[in-house]
Amino acid sequence: MSSGREAVTGGLRADARSLARHTGVGYFPIAFIGRLPFAMMVVGVLTLVVSVRGSVAEAGLVAAAAGIGTAVCGPLAGSLADRVGQRAVLLASGALSVVAAAGLLAVVYGETPIAVVALVAFAVGGTTPQVAPFSRSRLVGVSARARTPERRSRALSVVMSYESAVDEASFVLGPVLVGALTVVFAPWAPLALSIALTVTVVAAFAVHRTAGAASAAAVAATPRAPLRVVFPAEVRLLIGAMLLVGGIFGSMLTAVTAFMVERGQGEQAGILYGAMSLGAIVVALLTAALPPRFGLRPRWIVFAALGAAACALLVVVDAVPLVALVLALSGVGVGATLVGLFNLGALAAPAGRSTTVLTTLQSSLVVGQALASASGGAIAQAAGSGAGFAVTAAIACGVLVLGVVDRLAFGRVSAPA
Repeated sequence: MSSGREAVTGGLRADARSLARHTGVGYFPIAFIGRLPFAMMVVGVLTLVVSVRGSVAEAGLVAAAAGIGTAVCGPLAGSLADRVGQRAVLLASGALSVVAAAGLLAVVYGETPIAVVALVAFAVGGTTPQVAPFSRSRLVGVSARARTPERRSRALSVVMSYESAVDEASFVLGPVLVGALTVVFAPWAPLALSIALTVTVVAAFAVHRTAGAASAAAVAATPRAPLRVVFPAEVRLLIGAMLLVGGIFGSMLTAVTAFMVERGQGEQAGILYGAMSLGAIVVALLTAALPPRFGLRPRWIVFAALGAAACALLVVVDAVPLVALVLALSGVGVGATLVGLFNLGALAAPAGRSTTVLTTLQSSLVVGQALASASGGAIAQAAGSGAGFAVTAAIACGVLVLGVVDRLAFGRVSAPA
């Protein structure tokens, strides 16, 4: 038994080394830091509006507008990248996002109607470069070069585990940076950092040599494909699941914000919220080592059930340290579920549409977060943080239900771990 585990572990290490040889070691810090503007966006917008205007409900509305912008423009960016290449799309969206972020700072601090603030936030969400799905697409292409189906499956698992772990890490660091910069400097500081990172690190990611290889492969596979894509049935179900997972994040964010506001520490909400991802980072890294017989669809059901139970527990937990602990536990369930959803999405993507599918899944995650931020903000402000946590628990149960539906509808379709 131990020799089998050692063989699996050795194979995973070999796959990780092969991945690093193809990309270069310098790729990984660039791809990680380049995610931070996106990871900071919704929390940064929410914190900015709460701090400057003093309304959780208005902040949730503006954050929702940012998420809707991501939902509308994110899949379009992915489809464009599959047609014309990642480099041009990233450079163009980066330039536009700098202008949009500066505009948001101007209107929030001015006596601007909330509708105008929401409109500018929509532009921020629509233009912030989505480094994570672009990186996933690049590394999925690298994993496809493995010589045997078994090694390709294992390499894909390594890619998705790594990508989900660094995604979660960025979503830990993002809220923590927002909270720390707001406390130490001012509410405008997180957006200022986001602008600086976009100009430097995101631009470096855009011109990295892996962008050329990914773009050439995608364009060769879809030279005449229409910009609009009709997704397979399972991809559509995965999009719905991602919306709900985003809803967990969004409703949790507003509930945690209300929880801290009730205690006079609203500016530290991002720091407490970051605890949710701590468990998710660990479990995302470990999923690549799970036995193949524990397939993607059973994992979805098991870990979604764990996440739903932890979210329900938050309704009755009151002390800040205990809330942080339960948030970390909920992150274990949500993090492992995310790994599985992205993995299933990569397997179900039509030929040459990997970036489109993965960007759509990422966008669905963010729009679910934003919509739940808006509705959860209104509920939490009207009925308290306990009601906000109850909304989160209900959404988490929805993720579990969709996992069961996916298993029943597509359980006979091969979905290796």
